[in-house]
Amino acid sequence: MFSKLSTFRNKAIRSKKEKHKFDEDHHISKASKSYFPTLSTLKGKNDSEVPLSPLRFLHSNVSESHLTSPVSFGRFSSYEYDNESVTASSIISEEIGVSTYEFRSYEDAEEEFLQDHEGYFLHLAVDNVRKDQYPKLELQRLVYLDYATCPLYSQFQVEQHVKIVLEGSDPYLGLVSATSNSYSEKDTYVDITSKLLLNLFNTNQDDYTTIFTPGLASCYTLFTEMHQFQKGSILLVSPDSHESCKHVMHTAVSSGVKTGLVPIRKKDLCIHGSAMHELLLKRGWGSHGCGVLIYPAQSYFSGICHSLNWIPGAQQNGWKVLLDVTRCLPTVSVDLSLYQPEFVAGSLHHALGYPSDVGYLLVRRNSHSICTQKGSIQLKMAEVPDHGTSIHVVGESLSLHTFAALSFGLKHLQTIGMAAIRMRVDSLFAWLIQTLKSFKHKVAEKPLLQIYGSLDLKHRGSILAFDVLDSTGNVFPPGLIRRLAEKNNIFLGVGCLGNPDLYRLLHRKSEKQLGEDASMCRSSVVRASLGAVSTFQDVYRLAQFLFRFSDEEYTTTEAVDYVEEQGQSC
Repeated sequence: MFSKLSTFRNKAIRSKKEKHKFDEDHHISKASKSYFPTLSTLKGKNDSEVPLSPLRFLHSNVSESHLTSPVSFGRFSSYEYDNESVTASSIISEEIGVSTYEFRSYEDAEEEFLQDHEGYFLHLAVDNVRKDQYPKLELQRLVYLDYATCPLYSQFQVEQHVKIVLEGSDPYLGLVSATSNSYSEKDTYVDITSKLLLNLFNTNQDDYTTIFTPGLASCYTLFTEMHQFQKGSILLVSPDSHESCKHVMHTAVSSGVKTGLVPIRKKDLCIHGSAMHELLLKRGWGSHGCGVLIYPAQSYFSGICHSLNWIPGAQQNGWKVLLDVTRCLPTVSVDLSLYQPEFVAGSLHHALGYPSDVGYLLVRRNSHSICTQKGSIQLKMAEVPDHGTSIHVVGESLSLHTFAALSFGLKHLQTIGMAAIRMRVDSLFAWLIQTLKSFKHKVAEKPLLQIYGSLDLKHRGSILAFDVLDSTGNVFPPGLIRRLAEKNNIFLGVGCLGNPDLYRLLHRKSEKQLGEDASMCRSSVVRASLGAVSTFQDVYRLAQFLFRFSDEEYTTTEAVDYVEEQGQSC
């Protein structure tokens, strides 16, 4: 026991040294103002100075109740609260209302967590970034766990963007003050955004052409315009793909293409291996190869990470692959130097949170070239090696100033470090699953939660879909869980496990007629998703909140009373 505590103390000392070194290396200390500009400050509790966010979301007093109305800067950072104030307690167990003898103390849980998860422990310096760049989280004691819907954006990204706009700087000059050997003085913000984005996927402009679009839906629309669907070929789409796949399926069907869904196992929501292999061996009745496989690297709905090994497996059998990576950056690794799908679709909004509605379609250059027509933004594909332009911008709404904001956001993620982000998220997710799956009702020792998808961490990413059950096994309405969480300053998402529209398109049936075929398409489930600056305190407070539902008294009094107070059904 003594040896174990001694090891922990040594790690703590090493961590403090690493945090100071991180500050010096990344210009977060007071001695450096080049990366993080001087911020206005306000006096917080105990008269400590806290950086003041330029966004209207940051108030000294916020409501304890749920969010009421969105404004223009994104889901979390731009909501207004009621005028009621929150008294932030320094004791986490008091905030959630769980007595310490029922739920283990935060101090004990954190100590054990740090000993068990060295990957997280070695990157405690990321907490400095959270305090400096996301001060509202600490100031208002908020737990934000809806990164899958909209990530939080840093003060650095917004302030640098505002500075560029207000000063009227030439957006063609690029990041002159933050250039490195990777950039030239002629690089525009578009060039730098493309290079930074490809670098996060461990690839470059020699391998992929980048096409920026006004949103993820535009990526799929552009793909249908570029790709010539041949009659007799096959289109396979995963049922947990983005809803924009509907447009691709409609186009394919009208072109005489056979359509099908990637087989997903009901027990763990992973791709059914043997059934998938059989589908990949099938050939279309035409002479133009098998067709196209579309699937997400991380499920939009369940958070399951589908294996990237399906990419070479499909390609070896004559398929082209469109990989959706929207829910991956920055928390899930996708290495395009090892796996090279013909197309990669994603959304920078879902990676950075700001600015909104910017998507990207990456096209592998050794299999396709892109030609632009004068006076038209339509792109056409030719299956010859591409030796032309490596970047295209589609849509007049994408200004060069937009790319300035994107480049600052990607630079910020690069500064934190992708390895650090992913190690921390993996550690937090492992602890969260291990903890939640052990929860049981005090009555009859029945499971408290229904966690969807495989519990094997090799299949997990940064999203957890679950339901809260009562002692009889019935599901609490996800909307109720989300609103009760918001009452405790914990922000969760609500989603479904699959895309019912894809089932309807495939089977030509109504939702009632689908029955067993669409059993995955639950109307809604609770969804918690981690991000770049998520901490152990975040997942601890979530677990602590959910543990309350094991108490019959809580579920029959406070929860029910809250529903009646809201005057609306969940």
